[in-house]
Amino acid sequence: MRKYEHFSNKNRKIWIGGGKFWAFVVKENHWVAGLVPHPQIGRGAPYPHSFLPNSRTPTKLSPMRILFLSFLISFLFVSCSTVSYQKTDQAKATKQWGVVEVKETVRNMSHSLSTYYKKDLKVGYLEWKSLQNSTSEHIDTKLITNEILNQLTKDKVPFVDTSIREEAATEMAFGKTGMVSADSRLAVGKFKSPSHRIKGEINEVVNYEAGSRIQYITVTLFLVSLETNQIVWSEQTNFLKTSRVEGYGL
Repeated sequence: MRKYEHFSNKNRKIWIGGGKFWAFVVKENHWVAGLVPHPQIGRGAPYPHSFLPNSRTPTKLSPMRILFLSFLISFLFVSCSTVSYQKTDQAKATKQWGVVEVKETVRNMSHSLSTYYKKDLKVGYLEWKSLQNSTSEHIDTKLITNEILNQLTKDKVPFVDTSIREEAATEMAFGKTGMVSADSRLAVGKFKSPSHRIKGEINEVVNYEAGSRIQYITVTLFLVSLETNQIVWSEQTNFLKTSRVEGYGL
């Protein structure tokens, strides 16, 4: 403890190495870490060998301290990289559009449309047109349509994708050049045309009352006949959300 006695003076600075290095400053018996320049560096002074004033031997960390620091650094890295997962059916409601709204929309829409197709429509091919987000929130509509399409396909509701027709026609034309084997050549005249298209929109109404944000969201899908332009099916999924406005009443 004798080598620390001279630290009781106020504003005494301790330098580690030359230039600007981390140093400890004693201010009213409180240790403070900071960047401070050595007053002799740049003036021809020799490199200081110790951060302890008037000490002739370098101070080394003990093995226990090195082990402790290694453990601390490892713990910080592990703590920062920890990730936890949970089942989607156990997701909780959030202020923004989230997992709860997506799953409820997909479940309701896919079940309703699948039932209509099997009981009423029975024939024809469907195609997605668009799902427009008209709310103030960022909503990934592609995620919703992909999940609905995935569920309907599992329920054996037939879909077509007309966006790949040009690529398919190019491949068919190449098959006629004689450079494609007969067993893998694409046949001409087998395209399927969609009989109905699905379109939809997400809308909202937002009100503020007594420090609460009240949001009413509606997701609406329509099935339109391309032959008659008639809307033959529609379904809605609704959400009424109330959340506390941060900072209200402060």
